[in-house]
Amino acid sequence: MLYIFDNYALDPERRELRAGANAVAMEPQAFDLLLHLVRHREHVVSRDELIQSIWGGRIVSESALSTRINAVRSAIGDSGTEQRLIKTLPRKGVRFIGEVREEQRPSEAAAASPEHRTVEAIDLTPAAEGIPGSQVSGMEINGAVLPQITSAPRESRRFLAGRSRAAAVAAICVLVSGILTWSYLARSAQSEQTRANIETAARLTRISEKIHMISREDYEAARAIRQWAVDLDRHNAAALASLSFAIVTGVLNHWSDDAIADLHAADLALQDAIAIAPGSMTARGARCQILRAMRQFEAAIKACSELAKSFPDYAFPHKEIGYDRLMMGQPDEALADFLEADRLAPDSQLRWSWEQGIGLVYLMQGEDQKAIEWLSRAAREAPNAGHPTAYLASAYALVGREQEAHEALDHYLKLWPDTTLKTFGPTIGSAAFSSNMQRVLEGLRLAGLPD
Repeated sequence: MLYIFDNYALDPERRELRAGANAVAMEPQAFDLLLHLVRHREHVVSRDELIQSIWGGRIVSESALSTRINAVRSAIGDSGTEQRLIKTLPRKGVRFIGEVREEQRPSEAAAASPEHRTVEAIDLTPAAEGIPGSQVSGMEINGAVLPQITSAPRESRRFLAGRSRAAAVAAICVLVSGILTWSYLARSAQSEQTRANIETAARLTRISEKIHMISREDYEAARAIRQWAVDLDRHNAAALASLSFAIVTGVLNHWSDDAIADLHAADLALQDAIAIAPGSMTARGARCQILRAMRQFEAAIKACSELAKSFPDYAFPHKEIGYDRLMMGQPDEALADFLEADRLAPDSQLRWSWEQGIGLVYLMQGEDQKAIEWLSRAAREAPNAGHPTAYLASAYALVGREQEAHEALDHYLKLWPDTTLKTFGPTIGSAAFSSNMQRVLEGLRLAGLPD
């Protein structure tokens, strides 16, 4: 069954939305939401009905639901302001109000039509027996009409009937064989394209994971490649989780141009990844990270702790717990997790991130020489990440190494030229974290960061 509306065709069997001849990219849950609204267009669909149908009754935030509805509207050329096809009724729900025409897909129409299901017996007896030249109408098979069969004189019919019947059946067999061969080749070509997309998406995901996201340029390249992989195969949990990782990494490192929109996009990709592969280490790791970006530190610690139990050699959850505890104003506990991450993966490409965390803890606690040691490592491994160099400038200034402090700060300001003491640093921490940051800010003031 196809649902035709406006300039769009919604195909549930192929899970496709097409605008004319072009496929419209949609995330799986957005597609399911549109399909549910179209199928139930005769009534207003409540929030609870959507959550039960699309999310299986799981807890879903209002922002996540609104984001999905907006994604559907965007896919079909609608908007929350226009509401030309999807109308929101406050405190009641939403309803699809566009005019919809239901049509059978070509394969369904063929299956439902009797003349396409079986080949009827062919009556070679003329419609008006005894009238010379009377004819049997041509038969149509899958759109092809067989030639008309003209009757022979009565005395020769018995001899010709068997041969005519055999010729007609042979012609039908050849025609049906051609149709089936064409159908098979068409399906094979489509199958080959799908297989190629899946394989390409997997390769792109592996390539993107080799990019060390230690600068804005690295982040943008990794995000673009991972988005490409997801567009090719929207059922690839690894690609979806990796895309979520990249987006949230951009938010946490201040490389994102729109943090709120990006967190929504990362959340949607992550929900799809978890729905496909709930036990995936990568998907669960992405969940740890996005919870921190959303300032849900306790929930993040719980999720990361469960992940660390499931994968005891995985350093990433310990790094995440370290930053969660640091944001909550618990530097001692944070230090323990950072050091555990370093013990588990001393050669990891992410090592700079927990080296930065370790150095920051020491800087907050007044152990400046240790801070310089760890922050110097982080700055060498990720010179364009920015914050390791800024923290290093603060540590240098606090111990009186003014020249090195100015050089480190100059490098940071080339990356973030508009930064001031008021705008510097993580903006997602608790009041206790902000209090611990005062010593860091004092060092930056001494290094020359303007008010």
